[in-house]
Amino acid sequence: MSNQTLERNLLAVSSFDLDLSAALNRVEPSGKLTVKKSRSGLPVPVIEENRHEYWFHSRFDPRKEAERLYSNGGAEGFLVALGLGAAYHLDPFLENQNVSLVLIVERELSVVRRILEVFDLRRVLADRRVRILIDPEPGDVQKHLLEYYLPAVTGNMHTVELRGRVERHPDFFQHVKREIQSVIGELADDYTVQAYFGKKWFSHAVANLAAAQDSTSVIRPARRALVTAAGPSLEDHLDEIRRESESSATILIATDTSLPALVQSGILPDLVITIDCQDISYHHFLQGYPESVPLVIDLASPPSLTRFTDQLVFFSSGHPLSRYLSRHWRPFPHIDTSGGNVSQAALSLSDFLGTDSVRLYGADFSYPDGKSYARGTYLYPFFMSRSTRLSSFENHFFSFFLRNSDIIKHPTGKTYRYTTKPMISYKSRLERFSRGINSEIIPVPGRGEPLDIGPAQKTASNRRRRMLSSGPRRGHWKDFISQYRNDIESLTRPSWPLAEYFSGLSPKERDIWKTLFPAAATIRREHGENGIDSIELLMELQEWSLSVLEPYRG
Repeated sequence: MSNQTLERNLLAVSSFDLDLSAALNRVEPSGKLTVKKSRSGLPVPVIEENRHEYWFHSRFDPRKEAERLYSNGGAEGFLVALGLGAAYHLDPFLENQNVSLVLIVERELSVVRRILEVFDLRRVLADRRVRILIDPEPGDVQKHLLEYYLPAVTGNMHTVELRGRVERHPDFFQHVKREIQSVIGELADDYTVQAYFGKKWFSHAVANLAAAQDSTSVIRPARRALVTAAGPSLEDHLDEIRRESESSATILIATDTSLPALVQSGILPDLVITIDCQDISYHHFLQGYPESVPLVIDLASPPSLTRFTDQLVFFSSGHPLSRYLSRHWRPFPHIDTSGGNVSQAALSLSDFLGTDSVRLYGADFSYPDGKSYARGTYLYPFFMSRSTRLSSFENHFFSFFLRNSDIIKHPTGKTYRYTTKPMISYKSRLERFSRGINSEIIPVPGRGEPLDIGPAQKTASNRRRRMLSSGPRRGHWKDFISQYRNDIESLTRPSWPLAEYFSGLSPKERDIWKTLFPAAATIRREHGENGIDSIELLMELQEWSLSVLEPYRG
């Protein structure tokens, strides 16, 4: 053992985490850890406890074990290592520049201190891609991954574990694995959406700035709301909706899909909300949009929708560019669209306005009796226009219904209700969301999937009632675009390793890159099986965004 070994290791740790280096310097080293030689001659840290030896690496050949872990674990992307040991298992990964980041998770500060006294690990600790979490609190691993793991840029996430290390604290490392899986599950859905819509979000938000600059509409707070989704059950409640909406204390919020069904029945909503960035949203308004009804619209919605009315209220959702615009150009109200469906966004809107209760109609999350939408919604005139003697109106609906390969069939008396995995996912997200907001959600029973929604979280007296409107803008939108374009153009050229590149950026540069990352997922998808390395991806992303902004320069 050499004090110099410890000092050199701690110096390497201090290059990325001063607090951790100081904590390791203060703690007493573990007396349980010893060093034994493997059959190949390499020293291995071992803990002897309760008449059992926990070898952190192979007893036979740690190098061969490392190669096996490397070949099984994936050769690039974001690596989470469960256990530090003598770091033999990390060497093959760190030799590959396509491994973008390495997060090492350990359990005991005292054990790591003892390892750093014995093994010179500067080859690992001085690598600018490496970070270490020791004895993290519940949620810390998840928080770290959500901050640093960017699938479009850093690549896939892989886990490699030291079996002997994990076996000594199985409960701890099992919890870490659950946090990792939670992040992967959360980001996987988000990444899939980004891969298809990342470019649209960016280009639409930019194209909507002219309309967003002149928007002055205001939605006042309300105590009670009705929300209409477009499921077939909506037809069963139109008379009730008409009657309930007559109260001056009630606001009727229509999802864009349900609007035509309401208008056809002579019901005028107080406002309409739309969140979809796809051009299909245009079809919801082709039967006519009521001029006096405000349209609450995501900044990333298709610009074509702004032509239907001057009563526009733009909002910022979770898209990074929308958040950036809200911070640096004009404050926009935030509506939660994380559920991926407009019904949940409508509930978020009603909660923003401070409603005590919300009655939800037509949120079926299924095809009752094989029926897709309420009568009067956009598919009816669309399929009617395409009907022929050889391809009937009913045939188009049937084909639309059967386009899903994962249909789940539930008997309901003499007929059936059909649903799909995406619908079930939307339903689950809406249920979770509803349990966490202030408004009491009352799902009106219909023919669709029953909703399991808990009670409101706060009493009515504690609820905050707010107007929905945009704040004052900071300059002309063209001036903002000009500055934003210059900021993108001036970004420091990307370089390996990515961890060092991003950590070396200024906070402003990091913010700029974040506004572009959803489009990076689309670019990676467009490259398909041929793939693209992360540096080339960032360069192409920068070039693409500048091309989108070019026509809007002042």
